[in-house]
Amino acid sequence: MLVLHSFRNSLPVNTDWSNGIVRGFTSVPDLLVEIDSETLDLSRFRDANYVSGLLDIYRHKYGDRQPDLIIPTYTPALRFLLKYGEELFPGIPIVFLGADSRFVATQELAPNITGITTHRDIAGTLELALQVNPDARRVAVIVGSGSIDKNFENDARQALQPFAGRIEFMWLRGLPLAELTEAVRQLPPDTVILYLVQLEDRNAKSYVPISTLQILAPAAHAPIYGLWDTLLGHGILGGRLATMEEDGFQAAQMAVRILGGEAPAAVAVIDRPQNRAIFDGRELARWHINEDRLPAGSEVLHRQLSFWEAYRIGIMVTGLVIGVQGLLILALLLNRSRLRRIQAALRDECERRRLSEIDTLRHRRKLEKFSKERTLGVMATGIAHEINQPLIAIQNYAQAAKLRLRGDDDQTLKLEELFEKIAQQADRAGDIIQHIRTLVTTDVSEMNPGPLYSVIAQAIQVLEPEIGNWGCRIDFRPVADLPAVLVDDLQIQLVLVNLLNNAVHSIKFMEDKADKVIGIEVQRINDREVQVSVADRGPGIPPGRDAEIFEPFSSDKGDGMGMGLAICRLIIEAHGGHIWYTPNPSGGAIMAFTLRLAAA
Repeated sequence: MLVLHSFRNSLPVNTDWSNGIVRGFTSVPDLLVEIDSETLDLSRFRDANYVSGLLDIYRHKYGDRQPDLIIPTYTPALRFLLKYGEELFPGIPIVFLGADSRFVATQELAPNITGITTHRDIAGTLELALQVNPDARRVAVIVGSGSIDKNFENDARQALQPFAGRIEFMWLRGLPLAELTEAVRQLPPDTVILYLVQLEDRNAKSYVPISTLQILAPAAHAPIYGLWDTLLGHGILGGRLATMEEDGFQAAQMAVRILGGEAPAAVAVIDRPQNRAIFDGRELARWHINEDRLPAGSEVLHRQLSFWEAYRIGIMVTGLVIGVQGLLILALLLNRSRLRRIQAALRDECERRRLSEIDTLRHRRKLEKFSKERTLGVMATGIAHEINQPLIAIQNYAQAAKLRLRGDDDQTLKLEELFEKIAQQADRAGDIIQHIRTLVTTDVSEMNPGPLYSVIAQAIQVLEPEIGNWGCRIDFRPVADLPAVLVDDLQIQLVLVNLLNNAVHSIKFMEDKADKVIGIEVQRINDREVQVSVADRGPGIPPGRDAEIFEPFSSDKGDGMGMGLAICRLIIEAHGGHIWYTPNPSGGAIMAFTLRLAAA
């Protein structure tokens, strides 16, 4: 899959679209999608030499490896494909995203092209603002001075012409941020602010719309309206908003239909004449706007509930509890004498039970300590096994530093980076010893809520030199909105490093690059657990050995100690999960384990 952005990747809208696209593809079970992302950056570079260079690059990159489908974002990327698409990607299906509806209406689209248009609903947003703020007498329009800003200003002036006799307009055009903030601060309360976009001021300084709004909103004495849902939560009250992530999701769903065999021409273009009215409930509360003033069908996000709405069930339960407690108190007074005798007997029984539990706990701890001491020898072997990875990394980085020192050029910065990595791996070796030590003492591993993706990323980083040396590649497919898990970060890293290292060793001598891929998949399997899978396309586990691979000293490597999977099982079980092996239907092995969600 190729996503072709019109503008530079740093724009937040590209991230929102990408999130929606990823969510759309991952919603389809067993669909493996590899997404490449390119940016044309035609807002800053548009001369013939630049375009010619882009064409040469894309011919070289995709000449022998054509994508199965292309998703261009915004109008410039679609225009680029309409002009050069058949030359670069002949016959490849195209699902455009965010192209201007007016531009699309003027084009005769080829049968391999469909998509979703966007509509700058400027007039609809202003009409909405005047309905919600009936006392408004003027509109302050914020827009920048760059080439894209000017396109927005031209569209706005045309869209706002019908309002000329109804309201006064103030154009805050291309102001530097300090001046713009002061101008917004001086606006009278009977004003509404229409934020179009300010990517560049009159001094050619660049801005990010979200960052600008976060500064303007606290200074404003009037509500701010915008055009995109990405600005919600950063200072706008609402508007007729284009839904970027949702559009990305729908584009991915259209792509799935086409990849499933439907003709692009049979998948109709989605063209919305009017965007949805969406509001931020926190801003409505700030400006004391009742939801009764919103048009029918409006969507309110982050709604601020009244005390009764927020705590209605709690209030009802509390009242019921108070009533029941009153009855219980009356019954207790009538039975006080009898209960005193019962309580005395219960106190004696509780004391005997407490002493018995203390004695039982003391014996249990002795048994646990004795059991762990018996496995001390096995754990010592485990420490030697696990410490091997950071020591290999230290050896690789030291060798790289040695090669740098032999060069003639000044490599100080690179050497400093390599020595820093050596120090980090040495620290990691110490941490490994300390964390494995907790498995053979009476201490309990410190498990805290945290993001699983960062733990996976750190494990991949540890093996990065070896993965690169053998020409292997990691295919990690994240899942959106994954809750935090309850883990000891380093111990779970040890598990992932073991599994990834085993996968690398099983595929590193394979000739076909397509088979030298290690897949990492994370999925939530219920409301208490997530499952992490590491898959390879190597020779797999020999028949009859799958029952013993998690036992200590079980190894089919000539130089292996057979402790890796045994330690993995010990760590995962200490985390309240389980680990198992499954043959890969595509050939190879799948090692999977579960972890508890932090909120479970």
